[in-house]
Amino acid sequence: MASPELAITKATLSATLFRADPTSLNRAAVDDFFSLLDKAIVQCSRQNVQKCKAWIVDNIVPSTARCTALGKYWAVLSKNLVVEADGKRPSAKRRRLHLLYIVNDVLHHQTVRQGSRKVGEAWAGVLPSMMGNAAAFDNCPKHKKKLGALIDLWEEKAYFAPDVIAQLRTALANGSAEITAVNLELSETSLKLAKDAPYILPSFHGDPSIPWYDLPAGTWLPHITPNSSRPMIPDQIRPIQLAAGPADRRVVDAVKTLLKDADYIYSKESEPSDDVHTGYSEMGERIILDEITGEVIGGDSYYGWSRQFCERMRERRKKQSGERSRICTAAAAAAASFSAASAQQPIWTRQRQQRV
Repeated sequence: MASPELAITKATLSATLFRADPTSLNRAAVDDFFSLLDKAIVQCSRQNVQKCKAWIVDNIVPSTARCTALGKYWAVLSKNLVVEADGKRPSAKRRRLHLLYIVNDVLHHQTVRQGSRKVGEAWAGVLPSMMGNAAAFDNCPKHKKKLGALIDLWEEKAYFAPDVIAQLRTALANGSAEITAVNLELSETSLKLAKDAPYILPSFHGDPSIPWYDLPAGTWLPHITPNSSRPMIPDQIRPIQLAAGPADRRVVDAVKTLLKDADYIYSKESEPSDDVHTGYSEMGERIILDEITGEVIGGDSYYGWSRQFCERMRERRKKQSGERSRICTAAAAAAASFSAASAQQPIWTRQRQQRV
């Protein structure tokens, strides 16, 4: 399952790609990039690497903001390339090395062929972290030799300044990503880009490459029957296909309302609206009070269930209790009637035959 840090950097990179800097890309084009990158990492063939490099050169290199966002995403991605449980992918060690090979191909194209050092300057701060992640393995001299050869090539071609080369060699020698970890906190500019990005619906809600239990909860809803104990069939749980493109106004409003509610729950400074009165219950819950009567008309319960849901469950329990009481009363009345009828029936006795 993807880490929150990886999801944030991926969303930030996607936001920069959606922004017109210099041209805006649609969701399908962005999804194509992540697919090309994944293929090149898994199978580092000449064809896969060149396709990935060509996409980066055409769509990311012209923008400094996109280059910076891609570098931060790569640094976190390198750290999250761990051992796969299914065994169908190469080892984490090889995939981290493949990611550096993709970086090298882009650097060669821009520095040697185009004569531009902009990409190297944008990625100089994250490459030591990526090198440390790739070198964080023991008893693999051939792997370390490949990493050292890559640093030698970058030094020979003068892709980076001498101090950056020294940091790369230190990261290789230490073999620890913690020492060379880059500060990946999102800047105010990155957050503004993410907030200003247009609301675009993806092709699918959920990642087809992950197991069913890691899919969003919304993909489970079609398979859940209310008030039924019938289990879900995991093989039928799939990502939900959507109409890719700009989101409908109702969807945008629903997303904004959800984000506003989340801010209201988790942010102390945020208020739900200016025209409602808020307060706190005895348990510290934020509640909405009626302006005239002071009664609780809304808010969030302590356990995360909505107040409306709890009220419906309470009414349902009362209704079930009432039905159960009526059934018990009817059963008791029927039993009493049966007893009364039995008491009115004559008792037949049979005299015993006397023995002679």
